Amino acid sequence: MRRLNELRAEIDKLDIKVITVSTDLPHQIAEKRHLHGVQATMLSDYALEVIDAFGLRNTAFHSGFGLDGGVEALPVPATLLFDSDGKLVWMDLSKDYQRRSDPLVVLNAIMTHFY
Repeated sequence: MRRLNELRAEIDKLDIKVITVSTDLPHQIAEKRHLHGVQATMLSDYALEVIDAFGLRNTAFHSGFGLDGGVEALPVPATLLFDSDGKLVWMDLSKDYQRRSDPLVVLNAIMTHFY
């Protein structure tokens, strides 16, 4: 998420809303929010409902915590762009669970879909 700060000027200029979804619990998000260094609405999807709705459950990597010790799976790192009507117009998925979308790739998608 910190890498999206490289796009802060474009994000602000276009009035783009950045929303993150993670499997962390709300209190964990609140405690660690400052570490991410990005201005965003950060949502909890501990039950993987949103992640599953978009087909983003990472089947290649299983966290293995189980319900008593944490989530049972992690999402595939993804960046999604929605238009003002809520329609998904672009998605970038990472093959590596430790990597996120390159800011230049996201900027190109923004320019393509919103200019």
